[in-house]
Amino acid sequence: MRNLERPLQELNSKKADIEATLKAECDLENKQPSNEVNDWLENVERINSEAHSIEEEVKKGKYFSRASLGKDAEEKIEEVKKYHQKACSFTSLVIVAPPSRGVMLPTETLVGEKTKKVVEIIWENLMGDKAPKIGVWGMGGIGKTTIMKEINNRLQKETNKFNVVIWVTVSQPLDLIKLQTEIATALKESLPENEDKVSRAGRLLGMLKAKAKFVLILDDMWEAFPLEKVGIPEPNKENGCKLVITTRSYRVCRSMKCKQVEVELLSKEEAFNLFIDRVGSSILQVPTLNREIINSIVEECGCLPLAIVTVAASMSGEEEIYEWQNALNELRGRLRSLNDVDTKVFGRLEFSYHRLKDEKLRQCFLYCALYPKNFLILKDELIDYWIAEGVIEELKDVQAKYDRGHTILNRLVNCCLLESARYGRCVKMHDLIRDMALHIISKSHLFMVKAREHLLEFPGEQEWKANLERVSLMMNDIDEIPSNMSPHCEILSTLLLQRNINLQWIPECFFAHMHGLKILNLSFTAIEVLPNSVSDLMNLISLLLQRCRRLKRVPSVAKLLALQHLDLRGTSIEEVPEGMQMLENLSHLYLYSPPLKELPAGLLPRLRKLCRLSLYFGWEALEETVEETGRLSDRLDTFEGHFSKLNNFNIYVKSSDGRESEKYCLMLSPDYVGDSVIADLEVDRSVCLIANKICEKEKPIVLPEDVQCLEMFEVYDIASLNDVLPREQGLVNIGKFSHDLKVLRFYYCNNLKNLFSLRLLPALKNLECLEVCGCDSIEEIVAVEDEETEKELGTITIINILTLPRLKKLEFHYLPEFKTFCSDNGVLVCDPLQEIE
Repeated sequence: MRNLERPLQELNSKKADIEATLKAECDLENKQPSNEVNDWLENVERINSEAHSIEEEVKKGKYFSRASLGKDAEEKIEEVKKYHQKACSFTSLVIVAPPSRGVMLPTETLVGEKTKKVVEIIWENLMGDKAPKIGVWGMGGIGKTTIMKEINNRLQKETNKFNVVIWVTVSQPLDLIKLQTEIATALKESLPENEDKVSRAGRLLGMLKAKAKFVLILDDMWEAFPLEKVGIPEPNKENGCKLVITTRSYRVCRSMKCKQVEVELLSKEEAFNLFIDRVGSSILQVPTLNREIINSIVEECGCLPLAIVTVAASMSGEEEIYEWQNALNELRGRLRSLNDVDTKVFGRLEFSYHRLKDEKLRQCFLYCALYPKNFLILKDELIDYWIAEGVIEELKDVQAKYDRGHTILNRLVNCCLLESARYGRCVKMHDLIRDMALHIISKSHLFMVKAREHLLEFPGEQEWKANLERVSLMMNDIDEIPSNMSPHCEILSTLLLQRNINLQWIPECFFAHMHGLKILNLSFTAIEVLPNSVSDLMNLISLLLQRCRRLKRVPSVAKLLALQHLDLRGTSIEEVPEGMQMLENLSHLYLYSPPLKELPAGLLPRLRKLCRLSLYFGWEALEETVEETGRLSDRLDTFEGHFSKLNNFNIYVKSSDGRESEKYCLMLSPDYVGDSVIADLEVDRSVCLIANKICEKEKPIVLPEDVQCLEMFEVYDIASLNDVLPREQGLVNIGKFSHDLKVLRFYYCNNLKNLFSLRLLPALKNLECLEVCGCDSIEEIVAVEDEETEKELGTITIINILTLPRLKKLEFHYLPEFKTFCSDNGVLVCDPLQEIE
């Protein structure tokens, strides 16, 4: 190996000299490396790699392989000398370059670190052999084309890896005949116009194969297509060809089986810098303008490069404060006189909308514009609205409807019309996308959208047109509706008034001419009485009154036979609405209300389509009602129950008899702790214990056998998890403990000494997350009990290995007495561990 080192070093020095000479000659003249030189460079790379492999084997020091390795090293020395001599025999390193590999394209300076990183990712994939097809995707105007122009130009001058680079902008709608013609034209070839598509594909295939290694860039694709139908050879490692597409749709990338590279929005700082660069830095010196209004303009552009560049161009040279204020108003949608902004920004963004060929998909997208700017929209809430509106109607099964709804949301996210948020539980609309949607809506006059516009007064009757279909006045400061207001809106289907926290009263006549209403949301308002006219809304599907804390009574629902979704969480009702037993179509019932005293016997079984149920069992809850609910649990998709007494909690679990709902959250706490937690759970089946004491000596807690998440908050009467588990002859009965447990959390359980015993460890084989916080007395995690040592370990007193084979997250906070994981020298083994705090 020492004999190999010197000639290898000389060879690499020669390689560096040749590469430096090549760079100088190819940059200054129309030259390129000869094929012979390219082959030599590739072989030197191979020799280096093989020499390194031999060196690694030698370091392993295996005696019986030394003779073989010595022979390999001797052969490598001879090969190194051979290639060094060959380099000295080169008479010329370069040849005259053939016609250009492509065309240089005009481009702009790349802005933003994320953008520059995307360029490098694409470049690395082009230079490597693992990604023959690359899909660059992101919303319209985000800079995909600018990025690929930079890549194209770099390919023209910085690499000899490819023989030709072909750039084609794909026409809309997709025309394969036209695409064939444009690829041939880029190759300086032609295809017969009178031939059919198949024959032309054959000719084009021959042209491209003749070029051997090519890069084909297809800009602005909206539809996937089979490459063979056009005549494009499938790029792969063997032929060295590459395909790069840019698109606004993740689905197109996936359909074309591309490696996806997403282009993200600029940061706020990058957006501001780009704006100043385009509008001119002198604007910062204008005394009448302050940085705040410039920042506001930039923020309205939503960190989208296209919008920033367009708006900056329109404001260039403007120094009057009123011009800037006017532009800000226009960007906020109050005025629409700036036609260039509409054309250049909305025109391109609107194209994404029009490419949604399914009209229902378009309706789902426009529905999102009912929410305020920058609002995080819960996916399930949105799907509930779509179901109520009948947009998702062809499916009978509720879960199938949700599946369809999530599919629609994924389509809209993949098309960059929506953005996923809050770990995938929510979506939101980019500001400019929402403006574009409102721009479309404004043409039909079917929507009234005044969400979070700080309205103090209710819109006047003249604004309530007869053709209105959807109205959103959510999150304003409206405190009353005029007493004589009765809009004639017979086809109005959605009315969103939630989060007008000062709204106390709705006149009796208000709903008199809204017989088509399907969705009425008054959640988070201060209404005390719901008008009796609601009882006549026979088409109503969703009546949403969550957190109307002053609401004590809901009028009869006997005639609301279409009602599917009734939400009374956090209200002050003491009795269920009259006529509830008539609601045979009710699928969602949320009665998570502390003052509710009882449910009429036999009510829940009569609601045959019920699939999601939320109930609060207060101190006055009857055991018969708890048992009835438990027996009903296997019919439910989702159940959320809050129990104030341990006895009722145990009755429910026993009544369900191991046939719990597919998803559930059971909470045991003497105090009311909130309206709902199930939307935030990361698992399907959860038990949460919140109390000063939960274990009565005569009645230990009964846990469901399939629980996935167990949480304890301020539980003071337990020293270990073992205290709340079933025991036989003094030992924990592992057979009755959930082997599905994924999450364990202990918060402020001050008497907790340890979490569980060694005996319990095998039952925690699926545990993924363990969190302990603020438990002042805890000293260790795993305890070895005396009887375990005597009965199972015999004379062995030291435990070496404790295995949690699926643990990913371990989090300990504020444990002043914590000393060790296991006092008997236990070593925790958890290979998948990803996070420790």
